Amino acid sequence: MFGKLISNILAIPKGAFAGQIVNNRLNPLHLAIATTGYQIQSRTLQIPDRFGFFSPGPPRLQVHEGLSFIIMVGWICLNLIFNAFSVFVCRLYGLPTCQKLGAAFSLTIVPGVVLFWVGAVYGRRRAPGYEWGDWKLRKD
Repeated sequence: MFGKLISNILAIPKGAFAGQIVNNRLNPLHLAIATTGYQIQSRTLQIPDRFGFFSPGPPRLQVHEGLSFIIMVGWICLNLIFNAFSVFVCRLYGLPTCQKLGAAFSLTIVPGVVLFWVGAVYGRRRAPGYEWGDWKLRKD
């Protein structure tokens, strides 16, 4: 039971950092993130589809949005870690502008999230006639 739990926990990062196509199928983790995100966005938050980060489909678009969401969350986490480390070093050496430095670094998160959102909402993949390239079965 404990071994199964550990293997499931270790499978999440492996699936999160895998490509959009895994074993000649759409990545199920990215698809699950996108469908859950769409349900929260549309039902709970009641954000219209045209303004939301996630879309109702097609599945290839949802997988792409799930991967984009993972990248965005990772970028936010790395940014917060860098900000906290910078403030820690600033306070360690007794520099007087620690709080201003932390606030300035934290303000870099908002434009990044806005850029991710703009890329998701106005990206070419959401265009009505966009054709996804087919993937081929690879023989190794």
